[in-house]
Amino acid sequence: MKSIVLTFVGSFMLWMLVGCDGFLDEYSITEVRPTELTDVEQLLLGDAYLDAGQKEVQYNIMDIFTDDIKCNGLKSEGYRTYLENMKWRFLWDADMFNNAGGGYDAAFWELPYNKILGCNIVLDCLDDMTGEASLRENLRGEALTLRSMYYLMLVNMYGMPYNEGDPNLNPGVPLKLTMEVRDERFPRNSVAEVYGQIERDLLRGNRLLTEYDYNRNFLRIGHLAAKALLSRMYLYMEDWDRAIAYADSVLQVKPNLLDLNTVQWSTPKSPESLSVYSIETPDEVIWMREGYRELPDMQASDPCYMVSDELLDLYGPCTQVMVKDKKIRDIRGCLYFAWNFKMAFPSITYYRSYLSIGGSNNGVYQGIRTAEMYLNRAEGYIRKYMAGGDASCCQKALNDLNELRRHRFNNVEYTYEEVNITDPDDLFKFYQEERRRELAGDWMHRWCDLRRYGMPEINHTFFETASGNKTEVTLQKNRYVLPIAEEVIRLNPRLEQNK
Repeated sequence: MKSIVLTFVGSFMLWMLVGCDGFLDEYSITEVRPTELTDVEQLLLGDAYLDAGQKEVQYNIMDIFTDDIKCNGLKSEGYRTYLENMKWRFLWDADMFNNAGGGYDAAFWELPYNKILGCNIVLDCLDDMTGEASLRENLRGEALTLRSMYYLMLVNMYGMPYNEGDPNLNPGVPLKLTMEVRDERFPRNSVAEVYGQIERDLLRGNRLLTEYDYNRNFLRIGHLAAKALLSRMYLYMEDWDRAIAYADSVLQVKPNLLDLNTVQWSTPKSPESLSVYSIETPDEVIWMREGYRELPDMQASDPCYMVSDELLDLYGPCTQVMVKDKKIRDIRGCLYFAWNFKMAFPSITYYRSYLSIGGSNNGVYQGIRTAEMYLNRAEGYIRKYMAGGDASCCQKALNDLNELRRHRFNNVEYTYEEVNITDPDDLFKFYQEERRRELAGDWMHRWCDLRRYGMPEINHTFFETASGNKTEVTLQKNRYVLPIAEEVIRLNPRLEQNK
């Protein structure tokens, strides 16, 4: 695939400097001159999607900022560099991406914009290529949907939540919508402008992918993924009716959930190899893509950073003996985490060390699942119930929550007990905990949820060593937006830094 892409684009800089027709003139006549939509499709696959083979890191990068992670301190000198580099993020320090702190990381700005560039190249060149009109419009819808996904990610990293203050005034991220390069630097668009563009891209992408459906597998973005992203976006915008409507449009076509009782788990040694994103059991997968995850110390017997006790407690008791005997109630407490072990001769103690909903190794699948749609729809109904007291909304929310939980709880050893909470505030609190249980370690859901829940204060305690000095920091509202790296601002002085 990459060889085709390289033939097509020649080099990154040539694409940046000239247009579709112009760059072709730079090549010798012995090279292939791309004229087909299938060439553009290969470019889309190679440059607009994450590439695990190129170690493009995007999954799990936001967990370190949330209350799902804690610090254990340094147990082995071999992991000191990792402990120190991640400290800046764990403590929400303004220098987390600067040389004076944790150092530059392309995953947080450069990579998403490179993928947006790939989408823009495809969109700008589609009409110049020959091929079936239906394929052209399908690829257009796919590129628009991908671009919107990256912008939704970026604006929730660097801009205030949509429901905080005035989104028309709050700075978001720059909108770059063509591959054309001009001698100018782009300022930050407002949060409202970015969301407006995301909405336009998704609505058009959904229409095109629905009308020109190629019915590809779950490794490619399709119309259900576009609808799911619309539901997610409207949830963040607190447009409950549309969040419900688009979640419903997905679930009408694909209501499936993976029953975790059907997954063969009986030992804590390697349950993390099983996943709701597994190729073998894609029951609830709407779309997924393999990415790359850096885990330099997670295989250590005592990792520097690991899942927080607060998160683990939400799943109820889950020990190695309970797993072996299949006595745990919430199976997610076993399967959504990687287990590690400590040697204490003659015994071995297993414990849950890191979030691994998408797989166990550095290559990890994540994407969009129907579970999120059940949760989105449930929240929409709960919010309407809280606002208007409509009992039917309460029941619809309970139906969605119970449908999800029935597929997550041990029904071999226990009879599932349905949730039947009618107090609006209690129901919303239960929903928040259920969403956290289900989406832990998936995309950047916890970070986005904390932001839209009002950006509550959370505490992180950093340990230099397990029993040594500690630093305690409380996350304030102004740190619910990431600092823009100095290197990025150096290249574009028009960017306003987050304060």
